Amino acid sequence: MAGWGRRSQEVTRGRYRVRMTDRHDAQFEVLGDPPQTVRATAALPEEAVAQMLTAPSAPALLELLGITGQDHAELSALLAPAAADERILREVTRIANLLRARVGLEGPEVDLGAEAASLTALQQHLVPGEGLIAILALAVSTATVRTWHRERGLSDELSWAVLADLGQQMRVHRRSSGRLGLHQLPWMALNWRGLLVHLGRLQFDLHRADEGSASERWVIGAHIPATGPLTPEAVEDSLERATAYFSTCYADLDDARPTGAPAFGHEFRCSSWLINPVLTQELGAESNLGSFAQRWEILSRTPGGDGAAFFVWGRRPPYDPAALPRTTRLERLVGERLADGRGWENGLGSLVR
Repeated sequence: MAGWGRRSQEVTRGRYRVRMTDRHDAQFEVLGDPPQTVRATAALPEEAVAQMLTAPSAPALLELLGITGQDHAELSALLAPAAADERILREVTRIANLLRARVGLEGPEVDLGAEAASLTALQQHLVPGEGLIAILALAVSTATVRTWHRERGLSDELSWAVLADLGQQMRVHRRSSGRLGLHQLPWMALNWRGLLVHLGRLQFDLHRADEGSASERWVIGAHIPATGPLTPEAVEDSLERATAYFSTCYADLDDARPTGAPAFGHEFRCSSWLINPVLTQELGAESNLGSFAQRWEILSRTPGGDGAAFFVWGRRPPYDPAALPRTTRLERLVGERLADGRGWENGLGSLVR
């Protein structure tokens, strides 16, 4: 069974490239040497997007994007209705072309967060919820970002692993809302810009630190997807892989480092509710979360109660802190602080290896 699944996926990928990429997204312009930007040379017309959404290979593409189970079944059933709806098709096409216009290190970011309210309102006459239009736009605009991945040395397997975060974020959405959808639009825009990779347990992005100052430089951001235990061994493996990948495939980013800055590929930043010394103090330095927290030098702190409530319990505001479950040590630790007014802090952590 496992062998059949692998062969089927390889065939599916080949069919996808022919039917859903090569036919409509064949031409790209690569700018810079080493590459700084990839962009599609022509916009997708609405009729092409409709064909892509209704192609026989569309459900297989959703699988490659990590969309599984109930999410896959419900989304597959909405592909044809979305393609047939003039207003929704127009918006899917517009956003897909924004995502395809420019990916890589240079160029304007696509602010999907600013689009969220209007897109949510538009989708209501087709299906309740949020995120459908963005999901469809992301699905039909993979070719540009995958071209960037290839130009920067990311393997085909790791490229699909990066884009499969769409399905992971949809599962997170379903756990918190009980329905099909997507909340993390800005995060997915970062992913489709090509600046995110998934290496083992952790995800990593490229961004500039200390912007506007003499110390401005590229650093590696670390992110913790909700995909299982955060063991010290898994974290160490991911950090080692990140250093190897970025220092090799983005070696040019080390050329203009400010004097005294760590070598590119060895400096990490992480902004998270998990960068909090309370985790080490209360759960112990030998615990998974305590070990992770103590790796980081904390540069700054911000209020993070809502983020902790979401990641620990899957709750979004409004919620009653006193009513949150207390079935684990972590739930008791965070829940008591939220309920008694001490709150919870996010930390911005720095790590040089």
